[in-house]
Formats: sequence, C-alpha cells, structure tokens
Amino acid sequence: MSSAPQHCDVMVIGAGAVGAVAALALRSQGHQVTVLDAGRPVDSPQGAQVDARVFALSPASIDLLESLGLWNDVVTRAQPYAGMTVWDAVSGSDIRFRAAEFGLRSLGAIVENSALVSAAQAALANIAFGHAVTAVSDQTDAVAVTTDSGAQWLAKTLILADGAGSPGRQALGIPVAGRDYGGQAIVCHLACEHGHDVTAWQRFLPTGPVALLPLSDGRVSLVWSTEAAQAQRLLAMDDEPFAHAVTEATGGRLGRLYAPTRRFAFALRRQTAARFTTNRCVLLGDAAHVVHPLAGQGVNLGFDDVRALRVAMSDPATGLRPVARRRYERERRAEIARMSQGIDGLDRLFATANPVVSTARGIGLHLADVLPPLKRQFAEAALGVKPGFAAPPG
Repeated sequence: MSSAPQHCDVMVIGAGAVGAVAALALRSQGHQVTVLDAGRPVDSPQGAQVDARVFALSPASIDLLESLGLWNDVVTRAQPYAGMTVWDAVSGSDIRFRAAEFGLRSLGAIVENSALVSAAQAALANIAFGHAVTAVSDQTDAVAVTTDSGAQWLAKTLILADGAGSPGRQALGIPVAGRDYGGQAIVCHLACEHGHDVTAWQRFLPTGPVALLPLSDGRVSLVWSTEAAQAQRLLAMDDEPFAHAVTEATGGRLGRLYAPTRRFAFALRRQTAARFTTNRCVLLGDAAHVVHPLAGQGVNLGFDDVRALRVAMSDPATGLRPVARRRYERERRAEIARMSQGIDGLDRLFATANPVVSTARGIGLHLADVLPPLKRQFAEAALGVKPGFAAPPG
C-alpha cells in the first residue's frame, strides 16, 4: 500500500551541474526546493587526480556561479584561459581570440565536472539520492511524480534536469528531434611538451575537430570528435601510439603530447525536445537540448536556461505563471535553435577536404580574424560569447 504523496513547492529532478545550480538559484530567490536524483553524491576531486570530464565555462556561466557563492569552491581547480586558437588542417588558415580584444579578463575557464557538481550538491545539502523517476503526470494544480521506490510527490512546479535521456521527459511523452553525427568524441588528459599557454586549441580535420583545453596542472584535456571507425581505432591503441596520433592530429602545436590518461568516448548528436515546457514543467540543460561538443557550449546553454528560469520564476509567491512560461519557451527555443544551427553549420563547413570549399574556408577564416564584426560572429559560435558583449577597452 503506497503512502500519501508528499507536497512541495518546486521539485528539481537531477542533481548534476545544471540541476544542482538551478536548485540553488531558485532557493536564492526564496523558493522552497526539493531535489531528487537517481544516482549517488558526487565526490570532490582530490589531490593530483583530475576528472576526465571537464567543462569550458563561459564568462557568463562563471558570473552565475559567483552570484550563487559557488565559484570560490571550485576556483582552485579551475584554469582560466585568455586565448583560443582555431585552425583548419586543410587550408592552414587560423583565427586567434584574445580576451582583451573583447574587453574580458578571460574567455572562460576549464573546470572539472566533479569539482563543480560536488560543490553545488554540498551547498544544497539535502538532496534525496537514489530516486529514479518512473512516472510524471502534469495535472491542473500540481505535477505528480512517482519513483521506483514507490514514493510519490505533488509539486507545484517540476524542473527536469535529468540528462539527455531524461526519464522525466519520456514520462511526459515529449519527443525529441535532431541529428546523429555518426561519430564519437574521445576524451582524456595528456601532458604536453611546450605547455598550453593558458590557451584553448582547436584544429578542424575533415573527420572532425580535435580540441586541447588547458588544465590547472599544466596538462591539456583532449576532446577529439571523429568518425566511429576511427574512434574505435583510437580507443584500442596503446598509450604511446595514441599520444603520437594526437600530436599529429593537432599539428604539433604544443610539441609532443604524452602520458594519456584513461580514454572515454561518447556519441556525437544534436537533439532538441519538441517542447521545453508544459503546464507546470520546465526542461533544462541536456533534457531539453544537446549540441555538438565542438564549441563546448552544452553546460553553458544549460546555465543560460537557469538564468532565464530565474527571470521566469522571480516571485516565489506566484511561481511559474503561464505568461512567464510561454516567454521562457519562446526565448530559449530561439536561442537554442540559433546556437545549435550555428554549431552544426561550423561542423558541416569544416567536414570536407574539397579544394574549392577549403580554399574559400581559409579565406573566410582569415577575414574573420581581421574584421571585427565577422570575428564577433565567429566568437559567438566558437566560444558562446553573446551579442553585445563588451567592446575592447580604449
């Protein structure tokens, strides 16, 4: 016999980076928030071991974490970067971004997933772990949530931040559409002969982009997006030939790369939910949208969702009003479509060795590097820098 449902104001399902930060943001506005997560608490990274999964946080995302008092808890594990270099393997053309030219202190910072999530979970303190959602019913006056333990809740507002496979979204019957890129991204860390120069490096190969992100211990974090068959070959290699392959793929820009950590892979896809909201539910982060990792904007788009949600639910007394919910849906869908299509366009543009296309591409990169308006547009797609960001000083 099941027990009576528990009542709550706002329920957040998913205590990963986006869900935990969303819960903290809403609590900071006076909302009473209950957080459920199917997994276990994330341990903070210790000592010299660096989490294989890292985020390239934008300045706006860092500002959000600072506003919630989280940045001080992760900054010691963060590596700010002041530059980014993007170049084309076929044409040889490149474009270089420096924080100062955009009036910024940095272009962002590389932060470990475990450092950020553990800090956010610790700040929340009372997350109900081990609760996997089995049913969600968006009713007139509340959202009914049931978990695999048989526990039931009735929430005035439900926030779904439970990942790309989102059981909550599936329970609501919201479909997704998108594109499978048919490849995988290989992730690990490597030491580099010449150092990373507090710069993010990305080279576009015809088979996909390969990125080296600076880590606070002097190493770099690799994200190599490539065709499925090549990804499997890279995963199967011994460490030394694998490191040599990465050195070649990045044109030796950082000298010899060596001592790779354990490698992981994830599928490359673009995915958008048919709806980001229902009567009383809001989808955040990967539950709502997944983009190609070439620009590293996944978590930043999720944090953009959080900022928009704070506006939509600014008054705890009224909660999520229909007019605010519709505005959230309209604005977030437009932003995600623009970013997703821009990233998808970059992938299609660079995924060919056709001489005519590569020549035009090289000319375009050069023009983007020397013409500020074009450079700003490229920076938005490659770095997540928003329109209207500060002009360079002076």
